[in-house]
Amino acid sequence: MCEPTLILSAVAGGAQAITGIQQQNAQYRAQVAEVDRSNMMARQDYINKLNIASHDDQLKGRQFEAELKAAASEKTAYWKQREINQIEQSRASTAAQMELNEKASQAALKGQTLLAESIRAQGAVLASGMQAGQSMLGELTQAERELGFAQAEIDAGLFSAEQQYAMKEYDIALSKYSADAVATSNLTGGPTIAPSASFAPIEPIKRNRPSKPSPLGPILGGLTTGMSTYMATSGFRGGGTSTTTTTTAKASSGGGAGSYGQTPGTRHRGGMRSRPYGGRR
Repeated sequence: MCEPTLILSAVAGGAQAITGIQQQNAQYRAQVAEVDRSNMMARQDYINKLNIASHDDQLKGRQFEAELKAAASEKTAYWKQREINQIEQSRASTAAQMELNEKASQAALKGQTLLAESIRAQGAVLASGMQAGQSMLGELTQAERELGFAQAEIDAGLFSAEQQYAMKEYDIALSKYSADAVATSNLTGGPTIAPSASFAPIEPIKRNRPSKPSPLGPILGGLTTGMSTYMATSGFRGGGTSTTTTTTAKASSGGGAGSYGQTPGTRHRGGMRSRPYGGRR
């Protein structure tokens, strides 16, 4: 039969080895779970950043398209306003030219009328039978002087009309320039550079799972525990405590052949076996 201390040592060592293996496996599973969770979180963060970058690019693309459409509409409105301004300038200039032409026509008609009146006045003087001389010359000169005054008045009015026409043309051109400047200032310019794509996020590096631990360490720990337990209970003192105790018990109780089954020719003193009679001392 095995000694109880040896069995106890084996049980303690086995329990220590099993516990060590269980703890080692639990720690390994925890490490694997932590690595998998870290990889999953890094991967999910990478996917989220990709989605955010894609969403931002789509927003920038739609905004760029909207800015292009707005710029096209602004330019269309600009050129339409420029066309309207040109039409208005032409209309105003034509109206001013017509007004000047009308005044010029009136001046020419008035000049013709005055000339005709002057001719009639001179003819009336010549037909009056007045004796040729200073009086007739004075009457004729007076008619020509009146015609000259009237013609000068007509010419002055025509010159004034031409100056007014020039000022109106200047005002018309200035109004067109101001309207064109307002239309130009309403232009925002629109986008000049197309938006660039966002930088792709850096793909995370996958962490490797830790290597599966070897059970050799816990087993060696169990053996060490078993040996320590066995040494603590038996101590290996001179062949063992149980053997010494058994021999002492037999000697004190007088067991064996020296107590109850003594062989002939032997005797005991004080529980010690004596040599046979006649034997050599």
